[in-house]
Amino acid sequence: MRASNVAILTLAALASQNVTAKTSANPAPPPASGQIPQATNFVDAINNTESRSAESISAPETIASEQFSPRISAKSQKSLLVAAAKPELSAAAKTQVNSSASLGDELTKSLQETWLAKVIESGVETSPQVRDALAFFSPRAVGNAESGYGFNNTTTLLNVLLILATLFPPVTIAFFWLIRGVIVKQLVADANKRLQGIGVLETELKNSSQLTHRLRNELETQMLAAKQSVEFLSRESEVSKSSIEQIETLKSQFLLHLQVLLTEVQEKKSQVVEEISQVPAILAKEAVKFAPQPQLNNSPQSQVESATSDGDNLMTDDYINQGEALYSKRNYDEARVCFEKAILMNKSANKAWFWRGNVLIKLQRAEEAIDCYDQAISLEPEQYEVWYHKAGLLGKLQRYKEAIVCYERASSINPQSFDPWHNIAALLGKLQHYEEAVAAYDRALAIKDTDSEIWHNRGAILGKLQDYAEAVDSYDRALTINPNRYETWYNRGNMLWKLLRYADAVVSYDRAIEIQPEKYEVWYNKGAVLGRMHQYQEAIECYDKALAIKSNDFELWHNRGVAYDKLSKHSEAIASFEQAIMIAPDCYEAWFGKGESLAKMQQQEEAIVAYEKAIELKPESYDAWRHLGTVLSELKRYEEAMAAYDRAIAIKPENAEAWRARGALVSELKQDTDDIESGEKQTEVQPNSEESLDVLTGDSSSGVKS
Repeated sequence: MRASNVAILTLAALASQNVTAKTSANPAPPPASGQIPQATNFVDAINNTESRSAESISAPETIASEQFSPRISAKSQKSLLVAAAKPELSAAAKTQVNSSASLGDELTKSLQETWLAKVIESGVETSPQVRDALAFFSPRAVGNAESGYGFNNTTTLLNVLLILATLFPPVTIAFFWLIRGVIVKQLVADANKRLQGIGVLETELKNSSQLTHRLRNELETQMLAAKQSVEFLSRESEVSKSSIEQIETLKSQFLLHLQVLLTEVQEKKSQVVEEISQVPAILAKEAVKFAPQPQLNNSPQSQVESATSDGDNLMTDDYINQGEALYSKRNYDEARVCFEKAILMNKSANKAWFWRGNVLIKLQRAEEAIDCYDQAISLEPEQYEVWYHKAGLLGKLQRYKEAIVCYERASSINPQSFDPWHNIAALLGKLQHYEEAVAAYDRALAIKDTDSEIWHNRGAILGKLQDYAEAVDSYDRALTINPNRYETWYNRGNMLWKLLRYADAVVSYDRAIEIQPEKYEVWYNKGAVLGRMHQYQEAIECYDKALAIKSNDFELWHNRGVAYDKLSKHSEAIASFEQAIMIAPDCYEAWFGKGESLAKMQQQEEAIVAYEKAIELKPESYDAWRHLGTVLSELKRYEEAMAAYDRAIAIKPENAEAWRARGALVSELKQDTDDIESGEKQTEVQPNSEESLDVLTGDSSSGVKS
């Protein structure tokens, strides 16, 4: 029953739309009736929102509350006003309305004459739902026909399909089953294609993985081969290096042999020439050999001939002795040739190797000299001189640890020699092993305690260990042996200064000045010690002596300015500080000292400039900030002074001076404020009093403390 009702409703909708389309295409003459058709509330679901007809509104007063009524706001302003006003219709309008009424009558008559009307009537009689649907689908608005005209064909087709689906369910099911099968088949085909694509991608991925694995194996193989090649090249380079060294050695030996051969050839040549020149003399001798008294030949030429003949019999020791003689005359190249001749005649001559090493040192060929010493040691290991000279050469090459080993070996060969331990101590000092160095000096002094050099060097190492009293004792022992050494007196004065024994330090400096008065550093230190003793005038004289020797030392000018400042000679102090600044513009101490002297001369503005420059060079200077605050407070620039004191306190919060100055400044400011307030009150009570006049003019006795 429900399916039949649906079919009837569908047929009714189809018939109504077809009739509406026909009547819209061929409009009937306007009816005589004057009724105004009612606007329909039904809108086809296919139509867009923009093509809807304006709905009539019966309550025009809701326009004022448009924001609370979205439905009203969607309508046009024109349709709202027309619906609200409802004016009297014109004649043309009435004619159009009559035409619409006539069209409705014709539609009703057409439906009643068709076979479909009979079916609808039977449905109306049997079912109230059909009656309501018929009333709902009846054409009551002409305006909607034109707006929905473009969708009539589609609607008709859909309605026909709906009727067929309703009347023939098996066909519909079969149709949809067929479509479903087609769709499923299409989906399966698409899925198969996608799966095939995935399979292809998987195959390609597998191939790529295999290719990557193969490439990785090839890369590892190549890297291994490259590593082996690098190792091979490294070995080859080492072999080549050793080969080059061997070639160089062979080259040097070859040159040595060649030079010796050339020397021998030259000697043989001269000998042959001499022999040829002697042939006539020999013949003459043969002619007169039976003479009773042969003539003696004592000419210089005969002496040369005998010397030349003796040169053929020179042995290894003779070459060595000749080389030593040439070495003492500083004929190093000729001495080297002699030693090399001795080596060619006897390669086991360790003395020749030792002296050749000494000559090579003089010729600035240190590495070859070390090789010669090593060759001599290999021939005879227990040679004290060779170990000692090799250690000295290694020390010059700054190979200190190797040198110490050689000195220790030399000392083991000759325990009675103090020189190895003395040199070991010096090398340990260069390595900053000061305690071990002192022990080595003690070992040297245990062998020989009368060497002033050992005592002097021991005192220097003790000074580095800050054992100043022991250092002074070592210097005193050195001075008992050699009282005329300037360095010992100078270093002793420095140690006494460290011990705060200023008077003894001055005496030691005076002894150093007696020996070498041209040394500016002793005048410098003496002036510094006199400054510690508050003998500023004597200190200035010492600084002047030092400046006469070296005038471009900014520290001397600075210290001289400090001494003048202590004597309250601020102009001279400023001049010295300016000289120091001219030499070293980034000298913080000179700028600070200049600021102090300027402040004492009441030149506050210039002092501020100097203090600010000092702060620029050293921003964390507590003294500069505190003194700057003092000068600013004297100029009554209280806020800046307070800021300067705060910076000083931030740098050294434990220092009481800045706190005290800041507190005084705060108290002063508070006192000034209280005086001003009390003055204002007194002015109100006694406006003509002298005390109130003083307060107002700022002549009160209180002021800012420096």
